Amino acid sequence: MSQIKKVTCHVVSAPVEKPFTSSRGWIYKTRGSCIVEIETNDGIVGWGECYGPSAVSKAFIDTQFGPRIIGRDPFDVEVIWEDLYNRIKDYGTTGMAISAISGIDIALWDIIGKSCGQPIHKLIGGSYRDEVTPYATGLYFIDMNRLIEEAVEEAIEFKENGFTAIKMKIGLGDLKLDIRRVEAVRKAVGDDMRLMVDANHCFTVPQAIKIGRELEKLNIEWFEEPISPEDLDGYVEVTRALDMAVAGGENEFTRWGFRDIVVRKAMDIVQPDVCAAGGISECRKIATLASAHGVECVPHAWGSVIGVAATLHFLAALPDQPPSFKGNPPLFEFEQCENPFRDLLSVEPIVQRNGKVSVPKGPGLGIEINRHILDQYRVA
Repeated sequence: MSQIKKVTCHVVSAPVEKPFTSSRGWIYKTRGSCIVEIETNDGIVGWGECYGPSAVSKAFIDTQFGPRIIGRDPFDVEVIWEDLYNRIKDYGTTGMAISAISGIDIALWDIIGKSCGQPIHKLIGGSYRDEVTPYATGLYFIDMNRLIEEAVEEAIEFKENGFTAIKMKIGLGDLKLDIRRVEAVRKAVGDDMRLMVDANHCFTVPQAIKIGRELEKLNIEWFEEPISPEDLDGYVEVTRALDMAVAGGENEFTRWGFRDIVVRKAMDIVQPDVCAAGGISECRKIATLASAHGVECVPHAWGSVIGVAATLHFLAALPDQPPSFKGNPPLFEFEQCENPFRDLLSVEPIVQRNGKVSVPKGPGLGIEINRHILDQYRVA
């Protein structure tokens, strides 16, 4: 019987050549991640990733979770999930504790897939699709003197590179400037480009409704994180007030965290992150909960190629939302800011071609990790 032999966390970090920010004012000067490596006694290695501050995830895994799963059967992936969650429940039902479990869960699914010689999506229900439509997440705030110009230039570049959908940042502290910026991007890319906006929860309820009504005139597909995630009543109010879809949930965790959001239909679209919300095991449950209440599930993705691959497998196994004659598949978030761990950590990078991204077909995650990149950028 296969047993877990070793659990290793690789904390990696790389400088960003062009620092960028969003409405929260945090300047991203580095990109980093906590990469989880799990090895079995028969030599199979699985890889996972944790969302959020890397050192915190590593501390949880090194001191709480890693020692607890040594000797366990990796095929008991959901049994292990429940054990770890209940181990930490008294002080970690959300946040970084769940991100740490997420990295372990993804790595275990990678091991299971490699052991069976099957991609993860074949093990979690099968493949509804072998390629997905990506949307380019970008258009952050870089040059504060060229906010509109830089957004237009970047959007045009995405379109020329084959993307058919883009998500841009808003939340400059000036609603009129936000609208002018979105208007300029819409004009530049044309009406056929699918365009979404993300406010990173910077508005009040009245502000979100006010700007939302202007955004609707620009054929915006969804308004992401308009207000603070703690204000569920506020989300209900914004969602009811606007005709366009309201999205959120990237900073929510587990089926219990999403329960009230979904039951109250506080959002039209929920966005669990497989590297944060509890891994592939838990995100499947969140998606099922959403489907039962007529809420779309379009996962959030931000991180290395491991998180990208895990998200693709999750998406491959999600049905159309809702099923229709022409199909209504969920979009794939393909964040495009500078990140060597997205572009270089896999021997064969995952890329967009002609507006599509192929779901990996190899065993497990379907990617081969370049250990040289881990060694080059390791900080702990």
